[in-house]
Amino acid sequence: MKTRSTTEERLLKFYRAFSLSLTSLMYLLDHSGPSVIYRFLTVVILFIVAYLFTLCYQRYRSNPRTLMLAISLELAAIIGLTLYTGGYDSPFRLYVLNPLLIAAGSLSFYFGWSLLLGYIGVFVAFCYLFLNSANLSFTEAVLENGNLFLALVLTVIVMQMVNRLKRQREEADARTNETMEHIKSLYHIVETSSQHDFMNIGQVITDYVVKLTKLDKALFWFAKKSGEPAPQSRQTGWQQEEERFLFYELEKNEHEWRLQREPVFKSLPGLGDFLLMPVRMSTRFVGMIGVKLEAAEGLEGRRWYIQQLMFLSELSAIILERHELGVIENRLIVTNEQNRIADEMHDSVSQSLFGIVYATHSLKQTWRKMADAELEEQIELIHDSATKVAKELRITIYSLSSKKSGGSTWLSMVRSHLNSLSRLNDVEINLQITGDDFSLPYPYHKALFRIISEATGNAIRHGAARCVEVELSLKPKWIRLSISDDGVGFDTDLIWTESEDNTGGLGMKNMQYLTQSLGGDFQLSSNENAGTRILISIPVGVAELKNA
Repeated sequence: MKTRSTTEERLLKFYRAFSLSLTSLMYLLDHSGPSVIYRFLTVVILFIVAYLFTLCYQRYRSNPRTLMLAISLELAAIIGLTLYTGGYDSPFRLYVLNPLLIAAGSLSFYFGWSLLLGYIGVFVAFCYLFLNSANLSFTEAVLENGNLFLALVLTVIVMQMVNRLKRQREEADARTNETMEHIKSLYHIVETSSQHDFMNIGQVITDYVVKLTKLDKALFWFAKKSGEPAPQSRQTGWQQEEERFLFYELEKNEHEWRLQREPVFKSLPGLGDFLLMPVRMSTRFVGMIGVKLEAAEGLEGRRWYIQQLMFLSELSAIILERHELGVIENRLIVTNEQNRIADEMHDSVSQSLFGIVYATHSLKQTWRKMADAELEEQIELIHDSATKVAKELRITIYSLSSKKSGGSTWLSMVRSHLNSLSRLNDVEINLQITGDDFSLPYPYHKALFRIISEATGNAIRHGAARCVEVELSLKPKWIRLSISDDGVGFDTDLIWTESEDNTGGLGMKNMQYLTQSLGGDFQLSSNENAGTRILISIPVGVAELKNA
């Protein structure tokens, strides 16, 4: 947007300078009228005034009222200049295009036409009353200059059409960019959401429906699912007492919703008009996404809402299906691992233990009849068998435990990632770890890795840091993470400001979301040219207790 405005300003300066130079040259070359020196002084004054108006337009282009006043003043000055330099025969007649183009391209439709008609009326009237040497009638005067007026009319029409197309394109671009930013943010949140907080996916979707559509109320109603609990139906914008009635009305029409495959407009008694979109996975019906429509909403606006809901419906279906497939995959992995361990234990340890039990039972029956040497030999055999079983059991345990086998652990993966990041970007990354992660549940592993990766990546990409300090303390009940850098820093107030142009805070918001999803506290401190520091504290077990 900034580059486009600069280009327009340059074109405006060039056109005004070129048109003024051309008309001034024609005025200077005209041998009739005042002396050359007088005309030269007039041109110099004209250039100064035109330059001042150009600066005024650039400065107040976002202030319509001031811009209208400046254009009206310039138009009045041009009318005076035109009458002073010859009226109908003045070389400055077409210079009026300068303020007209600005009015038609930057201000309202009615102001542009009012300005044009006002110019034609005042110009013809003054020329008719004071410069009518040929004694032409008013109609003849208008017709004689018809080509000039027609050119002005056509110019205003074309400029207003171009301006309308430009505004529509800018609005579409702005809306598209805003939509893409929300979609990227939604994707990041869904990507970083862990198993235990996935049941809140409906709330995440409804919040983004409100952001995308700019409406006040949205909902995600989940149909009942046999066998397993479905995510809880969620809404944004309704009061708590209205929520029950809302979902009750939707549930009454469940049979109708299951048959729907296209967007549907529905009026719910006591609630208003709704646009609802079914959410379908490849195997089953999930529920409905919807928004409450405004009373004065036009057809174009409703088409926009349908596009947004269709996209979010498809995205929600993909997310939910992916989640269910992930759950099934995890169950299969656990089942296969259990079967492998059972087979391994049965083939080695179980058979050896059975042999020991059988030998001990036989020894218990016959030890009184055995000689001392024979008894000692039997006990030695049982001891050797027990030692062998213990060894086999230890080997099995070591093969299952990455901690004991020396295999790849989560902390080693974190170190490897940071080492790669350091080498690739020629940045010093110091990692200090206290404690171990072996008793830490998987959701904490996933969230911490994403936070560390996001924070160090931001420090390098956006902060231009040369040194990053990562300190991780893992205790049985608490996790504390500190990430600081010596980068350029930033104004932290801009991160949490909702604006169309502000997209830099997406990573920070995701880190905050991840921390809060685990019941933790997220603190951010930064100043321009003073680096950035992130402090995170997470209680272990609170998230599992909350979602149990």
